[in-house]
Amino acid sequence: MLSIVENVYINTDKYNIGESMSIVEIFFSPSGTSQKVADQIASNFSQEKENCNLLIFKSSKELKSDDVAVVVMPVFAGRIPKTARERLSKIKGKNTPAIAVVNYGNAHVTDSLLELVDLLKENSFNVIAAASTVSHHSIFDGVAVGRPDDSDIAKIDEFSQKCIEKLESCEGLASEIPGNRPYTDYNQLPFVISCDESLCAFCYDCVSICPEKAIPEDDPIETDLDLCSRCTACISICPEDARKFTGDAFEAKKPVFEEANALRKEPEFYL
Repeated sequence: MLSIVENVYINTDKYNIGESMSIVEIFFSPSGTSQKVADQIASNFSQEKENCNLLIFKSSKELKSDDVAVVVMPVFAGRIPKTARERLSKIKGKNTPAIAVVNYGNAHVTDSLLELVDLLKENSFNVIAAASTVSHHSIFDGVAVGRPDDSDIAKIDEFSQKCIEKLESCEGLASEIPGNRPYTDYNQLPFVISCDESLCAFCYDCVSICPEKAIPEDDPIETDLDLCSRCTACISICPEDARKFTGDAFEAKKPVFEEANALRKEPEFYL
């Protein structure tokens, strides 16, 4: 694990490993925070950037051996989201260097990082480094407010430069990744997502962004909770703030969860 000292000097120069190299950001980011982490890591490279947003990307793709994949996934109850995993499994490498990151809301990483590293290796990526980063919780908005903050960003930048050094020296991942196999079972949250019809502008953005197709094309007020993964994409994209979590189960869980996860957790880095 990489130990990072607070207030460390960060070199802001961009590195030139190879001008033919492309940095491919691969992320599943319903609330936008995982993309923010991917963007921050990629910003430390001078090479051309390419985005692969798994919320909307559904086809197959093969990266070149001289690309670098920056893969950032959110954590859903200790796992990579099912849909994110399915779509990521269609992206293959050719011994392509990869930086594997899970981004979570200050609660639990559980088996998600190990799962991500395993999947990338199965897809012929050469994982050179891994990390777990902390962002504002997407469901319980009282947890990890304002994160990633300046301290998180400084640590992510230092980690990114360590990754660049590893690329230049052709070293692989040496650290052991925490987690267990078999991975913890998927756990569907019982929370209700509702839409306030008096606020809804019927823009249908929620319909187009939903990765599970849980919002009917002819009625954005409704949500099929059997299909819905509670990823929060529809809530985050709504320009009118018409969509939100409601119901007794959510209201009962919110104060308990926020109190249990109030203590700040720090990002962790594996090289």
